Amino acid sequence: MFRILSFVHYASLIFHCCTASAAVHMMSNPGAPGVVNYARSEYNAGTQNWAITQSRNGLIYFGNNKGLLEFDGSSWQLFPLPNRTIVRSLQFGPDDVLYVGGQNEFGYFSQDSLSEFRYQSLADGLSDAHRDFEDVWKIFLHNNKVWFCSEKAVFAKGENGTEAINPPGGRFENFFLVNDILYFQDKSDGLFRVRGTDLELVSNRNEFVTDRIVAMLPFSGNDVLVLTALSGNFIMNGGEFTARKTALATFAAKYQAYGATLLSNGQIALGTAQNGLVTADTSGSILVRLNRDNGLQNNTVLSIFQDARRNIWMGLDNGIAFAEVTAPFSFIGVESGIKGTGYASLVHGDKLYLGTNQGLYSSDWGEKSDRRFNFSEVKNGGGQVWSIDKLAGDVLVSRHRGAFVLENEAVKPLSEKRGTWKFLELSSHPGYALSGTYTGFTLYRNEGGVWKFYKALEGFDESARVFEEDAEGYIWVSHAYKGLYKITLADDLSGISEIVSYGADNGLPDELFINVGKIRKKLVFSTPYGIYRYNRLADKFEEHGDLQMILGANRNVHRLLEDDTGNIWFSLDDEFGVLRFDTGLEGPEKLWFNQIQSTLVDGFEHVYAYDDRHVFIGTEDGFVHFDPSTDTDVGFPFGVVIRQVRSITDSNSILYIGGYTDQPDGTAEYHYKLNDFRFDFTAPYFEENNRLHYRFKLDGFDKDWSEWAPRTSKEYTNLPHGTYTFAVAARNVYGAVSKEATYTFRVLPPWYATIYAKLFYVLLGFAALFVLFRFVSKREKKRTETFRLEQTRKLEQKEAEYKKEVERTAGEVIALRNEKLQNDINHKTSQLASSTMHLVQKTEILTKLKEDLKKLNEEAPADMKRKINQISRTIESDIQLDNNWEQFEIYFDQVHENFFKRLRQKFPELTPKDQKLCAYLRMNLTTKEIAPLLNISVRGVEISRYRVRKKLDLDSDINLVAFIMDV
Repeated sequence: MFRILSFVHYASLIFHCCTASAAVHMMSNPGAPGVVNYARSEYNAGTQNWAITQSRNGLIYFGNNKGLLEFDGSSWQLFPLPNRTIVRSLQFGPDDVLYVGGQNEFGYFSQDSLSEFRYQSLADGLSDAHRDFEDVWKIFLHNNKVWFCSEKAVFAKGENGTEAINPPGGRFENFFLVNDILYFQDKSDGLFRVRGTDLELVSNRNEFVTDRIVAMLPFSGNDVLVLTALSGNFIMNGGEFTARKTALATFAAKYQAYGATLLSNGQIALGTAQNGLVTADTSGSILVRLNRDNGLQNNTVLSIFQDARRNIWMGLDNGIAFAEVTAPFSFIGVESGIKGTGYASLVHGDKLYLGTNQGLYSSDWGEKSDRRFNFSEVKNGGGQVWSIDKLAGDVLVSRHRGAFVLENEAVKPLSEKRGTWKFLELSSHPGYALSGTYTGFTLYRNEGGVWKFYKALEGFDESARVFEEDAEGYIWVSHAYKGLYKITLADDLSGISEIVSYGADNGLPDELFINVGKIRKKLVFSTPYGIYRYNRLADKFEEHGDLQMILGANRNVHRLLEDDTGNIWFSLDDEFGVLRFDTGLEGPEKLWFNQIQSTLVDGFEHVYAYDDRHVFIGTEDGFVHFDPSTDTDVGFPFGVVIRQVRSITDSNSILYIGGYTDQPDGTAEYHYKLNDFRFDFTAPYFEENNRLHYRFKLDGFDKDWSEWAPRTSKEYTNLPHGTYTFAVAARNVYGAVSKEATYTFRVLPPWYATIYAKLFYVLLGFAALFVLFRFVSKREKKRTETFRLEQTRKLEQKEAEYKKEVERTAGEVIALRNEKLQNDINHKTSQLASSTMHLVQKTEILTKLKEDLKKLNEEAPADMKRKINQISRTIESDIQLDNNWEQFEIYFDQVHENFFKRLRQKFPELTPKDQKLCAYLRMNLTTKEIAPLLNISVRGVEISRYRVRKKLDLDSDINLVAFIMDV
């Protein structure tokens, strides 16, 4: 897995480097540091910047002509004083209070209850005698007091009020706090120290009266270094002063020193009015110069501040500058004595040689150099230098003018042939070196330790700028526009025996812009479509899997270079960097120098690693020196700050302003309609701050972190009510990820979603459930009852249907039975009627016989009469036997279901004779048939019928027979 870091960039002709180190010496890198300039048009405030300080969160503040200027790494903000005057001095106090001194004004900025940065004046309570105190030039925290220092008076603000200290000579010149002692310089009386609120004279030397003391800095032990503008430097030991004649003192007097500060590494940074800033060691030797010639936009340095990452900020007479003095990069150019574009470099002996398009330059190297470069042109070294190669202990220089050898700090020609690109010592032919020229190859031979021209090799006349020898002794030459060649040298080096051209037919993706290099003693071929290697057995080219896995496939690889320490430098697409390996081609550490890419010389990329601390890279304006051993951790936390939370709907609604103090504790609460937010954030990280990337996440809404991107704001809209935490982190150019900044807030629920409403809803829910339960219970009960009734109804209906069916069936059976019974009745009735008719006929016959016998008896003889009487008596007995009504009635009731009983119950007034008549009528006998049965005439039957109708109380329209049939 790769560890990816990023280092960048080169700007304004000065390499803009981007790191710091706690342990590294400020000028451990030779050359000049990178400088970033901020013009007035960029920060939109006044031209001059008089003071600089930094908050605990990393924000930088400037005392500007128009007020307090703040820079958070991505944006600028101006806070004017109430009287709109210049801010001359700044000092952070306890609880992140920022004390400010202006013209006739001093006070402090602090964060109010709404987190806004607001100003509170402390000068309003001064007496009228001290109200016109002019500019406050310095502010100190000392002895639990805040000291506001102006030329007319110094005001000590404490718990018990403000005390004024007046200058003995009328005006103060300058003010210092050294070794916990306050010193005031009086323009007329010299240098004083403060005891309580009294002034004690330290020295009234003429230099301290006539000249301005620009700085008093801690020195060795309790000694103090006193720097003046024009009169030199002094060491103060107690009350004794010793003058020091140093290069720093000379420089300060020459260019009018304005101010100085002690850097964290013990060096001194001195700002001047006429020649920028210099750094010096404790001996007074100047180490670095920063001025308009090498990066500063203005030569007047009004204020100096070293930030938490030990880089230097400069407030200029016109603008602001940021010097990355602790970076592992530095620039070697005009200020170091070289001119032109860098093409070659080499350390040889105690010299560093740099070749440019203007010539060959050298400077002392190692301990002799004191880590500072002062290049001069090598004798006869003027003009284009293409490469510097060390062969068998000699330094050979390839130039536009030809091949040269370096001897005694001068170059001498090796041949008359012009246009030499580089030298390559042949492994296959020890003692010989091949030189690529504008028109082919020349051969050199080492004779007695001296390289001499041997011969030009005929047969190949193309430009041979990029070439390498493989393990078999073949020479591979790449020509940007004509392709790739494999050249076979004659065994006796008498010439070129064979030339083979390779292109797309041989496995290469193209024939143009192919470069050949050697990595781990094997040839690699970089193309616009990736990295390839040669398969000798197949005589084909194939993709280089290992390197493409590291750098990516199908990349436009301009160049691959392996330095003397085994690192692989790459230039591809718009990227430039190095792969650092422990062994082999596995697990490299990948470092990026992307913005150097635009300053590299296309096609002539040059990297030279002298050792693991000194790497030289050629650029269009000189060289960049890189120290890979530099540690980027300076102990200052790399953090991100949420600057502002704002409502999107109401653009004027600022909900939170941050960055001045620690991030807020607790949870902010907002109305449910305020549910759209914009978060602005930044990382106060100033080394290549335009390369910062951020990621963010809203816990409670987002599932994962966003992708890394350079955006510094994020918006969320229509957030539902709930608790959220916005988190943001930054990633710098080194790949380091900052600590997260968070902001927790809660979108309150609407009234109908509050806890009380929810409680009400719960109760209402329970009530509704209860009602619903009751309703459902009743409904179910009703449904059950309805179902039961329905089932009962259906059952009853079925039972009724069944009963009806049964009744129908029974009715049919009964009907059949009744019909049978009726038939039986009818049959019996018929029999009864027949019997009755027989009886009637019999009775009629017997009666007639009786009457006939009676007549006969009257006429018959006596003996006959006795027999006739006996027969008459027999007939009379038989008629009486037939008139046995009781037997008839019983038989009749059996046939007609107790007819007589029912008739007597309903009509008790009927006589037996009437009952007999009714029986005969029910038998449907005619009047004529009834008469003999009743032993009455037909008329008598009709009269009897009439009487029965009366007794039955029947209307005339009711049929008597029908009525009796229904009884």
